[in-house]
This record gives sequence, C-alpha cells and structure tokens, in this order.
Amino acid sequence: MRVLLTQPPLSTNPEVGPPVGLCTLAAWLIHKGHEVSVLDLDLAVKGLPSGQEVYRGLLASAVRDFAPQVVGVTSMFNNSLQAERLTRTVKDCDDSIVTVGGGSHFGALTLQSLRRIPTLDYTIEGEGEEAFAELLDALAAGAAVADIPRLCHRVDGEPRQNPSRGLMDLAEIPPVWPVVDGCVDIGRYARTVPAGSARRTVYIEVGRGCPFTCTFCATAPFWERKYRVKPVAALLQEIRFLHEQYGYNGFMLVHDLLTVDKDFLDEFSEAVRESRLPVEWMANHRTDINLYGLLPKMKAAGCWAMFFGIESASERLQKKVRKGLKREGIVSTITGLAGLGIASTCSFVIGFPDETPEELSATVALGAELKLLGAGMVQLHRLRTWPPAPLSRAMLPARFDLDSLRLEYPFLDVPEADVAAITADPEFFAGYFAPSTTAGTFAQMAQVELFFTHAVHMASLTVAVMSRLAGGSLIPTFYDVLARRGGITRQEMEADPNSPWPAWRALRPRLEDWVAIHPALEDWQRKLVLGAIDYEESRLRFVNSNGAERDGMAAGGEDWAAFVSTVDIATLFDHLRNGGALLPDLVSDWAVVFVQTGGGAFGAYMTDVERLPELSERPSLMATNARSAPAPPPT
Repeated sequence: MRVLLTQPPLSTNPEVGPPVGLCTLAAWLIHKGHEVSVLDLDLAVKGLPSGQEVYRGLLASAVRDFAPQVVGVTSMFNNSLQAERLTRTVKDCDDSIVTVGGGSHFGALTLQSLRRIPTLDYTIEGEGEEAFAELLDALAAGAAVADIPRLCHRVDGEPRQNPSRGLMDLAEIPPVWPVVDGCVDIGRYARTVPAGSARRTVYIEVGRGCPFTCTFCATAPFWERKYRVKPVAALLQEIRFLHEQYGYNGFMLVHDLLTVDKDFLDEFSEAVRESRLPVEWMANHRTDINLYGLLPKMKAAGCWAMFFGIESASERLQKKVRKGLKREGIVSTITGLAGLGIASTCSFVIGFPDETPEELSATVALGAELKLLGAGMVQLHRLRTWPPAPLSRAMLPARFDLDSLRLEYPFLDVPEADVAAITADPEFFAGYFAPSTTAGTFAQMAQVELFFTHAVHMASLTVAVMSRLAGGSLIPTFYDVLARRGGITRQEMEADPNSPWPAWRALRPRLEDWVAIHPALEDWQRKLVLGAIDYEESRLRFVNSNGAERDGMAAGGEDWAAFVSTVDIATLFDHLRNGGALLPDLVSDWAVVFVQTGGGAFGAYMTDVERLPELSERPSLMATNARSAPAPPPT
C-alpha cells in the first residue's frame, strides 16, 4: 500500500534531525513491501511564516502529489493539537484515506484520541511497527482488524482497544537509514547543521526500555519496562552510512537507559573501535550504575558524553519518586567522567507537589555545581504528568498550566484558540494540567525552568556563588526579583540562535537585581557576585568574538584578551568545586587572561594586574606561568 507518514511542527530549533520513530516505522513498512513517503513538517516549515495554514497546506500538497491510501500521524504532547488538525486536512483532501495515529500522545491515550478526533480512524498503543504493518495487510485484504494487537478501532462508533501480544524482536528491524534514504531527504536535515560545526549530531535508535520505576516517567511504561537493544552490526551499518553519505560524526544513541547492559556496551565499543570510523556518541546513563571498568574503552571508542536524569538534590524527593540517587554518587560520577574527558548532560525535574522552595534552591545549586565539575549541559524541566507515567494515574489535583505550555509549544506564540481547545479537554491534554507545588506558583516555576536553565549554561560560576551565599533562600529571593523586574521570555532566549547576547541582556539585569535586593548579603559578598557576573560577560565576549575582543577589555592580541577582575576567580573556582569557604579575601584585583587554544577551545589564566603592560607587547600569547582559572565550556 501507499503510506504517507507525517510529523507535525515540533520546535523552533533551526537545526533539525530526522524523526527517529517515523523513520524506523518507515523502514519496517518498506521491509514489509509497502511504498512509503515521510513528510516531516517540523523540517518543512523552517524559514516559512508560522501558522496553521502553512503546515496544513504542505500536507495537502503532499497528499495530492503522493496519493496515499493511508496516512500515519505521530504526536508528541506539545504538538498533538497540530497532529489532530493534520488528520482533518487528510480527510478534507480525500475522505477515503485511512488515518492512523501513534507516538507518545496518541499511542498513550488511544481510546481518548479516537473519542476526541472523528477524523482519526485508528490509533496504535505503544510500540507500533508490527500493528501498523498488520493493519495495512488487513486493509488491503478487506479483512477484520479485531485481532491486530495494540490497535484501537471503532466498533459501532465506540473505541475498542485490542490487547497486546508482547513486544517485537528489534533484530528484525532493518538498518533504518540506508533503507529510508529514498523516502527521506536526509541531506536536507544535514544542511540544517551550522556550517563549521565541529560535531554534526544525529539521533539513531539503539533500543528501547528502562527497567526502573520512577513515578514521573512516561517512556519506561510506554515500552513496558523491557530492556532491548538492536544488533551491534546493524547499528554500525547505520553509523557508517550516515557518516560516509551525509557527514554526521556525532551520534545520540536513543535508548531509555542503554547502560543497563554492560556486555552490550562492551561489544558496541569494541565494534566502533575496530571500525576506525572518526565518530563520537553519547547515551543515557544513571549515576548509580558502575561503568568504571568500561569507561576507558568507551572513551576510546568515541563516547563524548552521557545523559543523566538527576531529578532532585533532595534525598527525600529521590526516595518519594523512586529514583533513589545519592548526592555523593552523583557528584562522584560527573567528576569521574569529566576526568576522562566525557561530558555529562544533567536533567532535573522541578515542581513536585510537596517540593519546598528550599529543596528547589538545593536542586538549582547542585545543577550549578555539576556544571563547574565538568557537566556539559544542565536542564531544568517542570514536572508534567504525561501518561502512562504512574503519577498520571495518581489523581493529583491539577489545573491548566499556560506558562509551561508557552515554553514547550511548537511555535513561539500560542494562539488563544489553541489555549481554549486545550483547556476544554483536560482528559486528553492531561499533561498541561499540572499539579500545584509548594515550591512556587505556576508562573514562578516556569521562570525557574527558563531562567536557571539558561543562567547555569551561560553563568554557572555566578549561579554557584549565588547558591552558596543564599542557601535555602535562593529561590524565594529569586521570586522577589521576578516581582520587582518581571520574568524573562522564551522569545528573548531564542532571539538569535547564533549569538548569546540577547539572552545575556535578559539574564544579567536580573542577576544584578538579586544581588541588590538580597537582605542578608554583606558588602564583600555583593562584590563577589558582581565580580563573577563581570567574569561571565568577559568570557562570553571573548569566546563569541572569533578572536580577541578589545571592547570592554584591558588588553588583547591576536589570540588573547584580558580584563581586570575584582575577584580572585581561580581561587573562587577551586573553593566552589572543593567545598572551600567563601571569604572576603576573594575580593581582590587580578588580570584574567583568555587565550585561544585551537579547535574553538580556550583557556583562562590569571596574573598580576601589573603584568598587563608587559603582555600588551605580545601579539600572540600562550600563558604558561600564570595561575590557571579553569573556565566552563564555551557558550
């Protein structure tokens, strides 16, 4: 049969990767003998005016050109309203076309999806490849669908869910990217990667399933908590194809928790090493899984980063949400990986129902500390009760959370009509009806998520100092800043993906306000935080100037620039990393010298201010005798 698979607009990110789920389904259907085309509207709308008519018009054109018999629509929770509209577009073009819904939203709420969307003919619960192929066979033969596992269909107008008969053998899925190359324009995705990027990244699926039982997690129960991986030979074939044909050299290994199986990691690392492909990869990990015997081999095989769900600094909340991580294990793991040259992405969930402002303050502090210890990225995410997470069935009192919707919507602006549609159906859009939290109001939690995700990324030293000085009052006094100045917006943070300055211009005044209004800070402590802020801006200025930037600097040359700091930055870094006390003698004048070290990297050094005239006579500088002030990765 002729099948069109489509994804609605998903995000405003200008760099787009091929949709892994749709492409895996496409490869399976091609393997079963069907003719498949993939229309990724998240890619197709880039550079076009936003709005419903644009993406629906693109789908209508594709339906007319390809003339499919079946259209499959995938949905994430943030774009399921757009997915719903796409099914109407299909029926408007040709009412005889069969529509099938899947993905994390339609696939988790199959019955609710059919009840809500009359233009959706079928939905598939959870894993969809085998059910979709069997449905196509039944449609072609005019046969009944009552025995197709996981399929949700209508009987006398009422949705009925067929039971599952288990999960598929992932070894039966052919290597995805070589198979779908004819129906997906992979080169168009590759061209969205900025020119000159040292690491050109793409996602590939290596397996499914996590055996742990975190109460807030929707993906583990979606895959029925069964750990599975694809054959290493097939994965290596995909990696080789994407690298040799399209220049990708960084691979995000999609798996809920890949590092559960050390034997697989060992086999995969050995295969990548033997291939001699110049590629790197990252995978999901837990800080309480011991990989120390394998890590050097993984690093040698190209492992450049690991992703961790840290969730909270609170031991009480760790137990309550069944995560169970210990602070000492978290810090030890991130530090150990950094020592091997492996970065970490650390993700936190904020806004648990009984989370306190003090616990949230500790979580933000831990995020900044991990960044200083070598984490590459720190993320904060508002708690969402996405089905089928256990918390989504806990019947927690909840109400509509417009502020979080604004942060996650496929477009920067959320039309009033879309807000009205979502608020009118709390069962279907359950994820945007969030539980209240004692940590703050919905608006405050959205600001914590947006502000500190960016502040820790761009100004980790400042946030770490703020956290150390404020302690449990960090978040309450941040709320005072919001009341005084107002919050930041997603538009400000995403104004220019190629420049940090729009975001920094929004962050800096609020950081300075925090210093000004905090009631417990002594004068030297205020100077300490303001000195850290100045350091962050000077570092951003140098790193993002493609060379020495003299504006605001005290001196500079071809590959270096220096500014006069009012804080002993090197000692400050050391004390924050090692738990040392922050004392008044940290406030003293030093010259901080930034030096390019090649490959887009840089070093930061300290020397006496009196040496600046001497340094100014040198056009090129590699400081070797100065005190080192290690800096976070470039922003």
